[in-house]
Amino acid sequence: MRRFEGKCVVVAGGNKGIGLAIAERFASEGANIVIGAIEADLSPAEQAVAGYGTGVVTQRCDVTSADDVRALFEAAEAFGGFDIAVQNAGVITIAKGEDLTEREWDLNLAVNTKGAFLCCQEAIRRLRAHGKPGRVVNTGSGQARDGFIFTPHYAASKFGVIGMTQSLAKEVATEAITVNAICPGIIHTDMWDY
Repeated sequence: MRRFEGKCVVVAGGNKGIGLAIAERFASEGANIVIGAIEADLSPAEQAVAGYGTGVVTQRCDVTSADDVRALFEAAEAFGGFDIAVQNAGVITIAKGEDLTEREWDLNLAVNTKGAFLCCQEAIRRLRAHGKPGRVVNTGSGQARDGFIFTPHYAASKFGVIGMTQSLAKEVATEAITVNAICPGIIHTDMWDY
């Protein structure tokens, strides 16, 4: 029996890069997968994950929208709900500090921090309502510990993810819900190529 047989994993930002790799790995271990991403065409990710022989559902999701996030988690009802939520949606822009626009700052904080929070909030709300244990995993970054040049906004957004993760973990610790973060370093993805 595979380790996650019969479980369901929601992966926000699961259509490419680290998120797709996470979705594929869980699928290879038997989990049904719900992939959420802002792109309209999620069929390439759906096909990649379906190749592991488990169920897969895709849902267009802008993680900065509470309504979209609710719809993403609602899609997991196709599998009787979810067991694990992975908040991986993220963006980055690069600029010298003095050239960084307010729009770039706001975008990074909205997607990377607020988006992760909205997903955590919905995941915890649903786990509590069903009275079931669950796992909530946030994608931070190496920059959550050591910011790089030209990305103070991205570093701030990922520092925020770590603080939020620590706070929520303490809040739900006695409810059989764990909240953790991973902090990948440099991984060759489209985001890194940018």
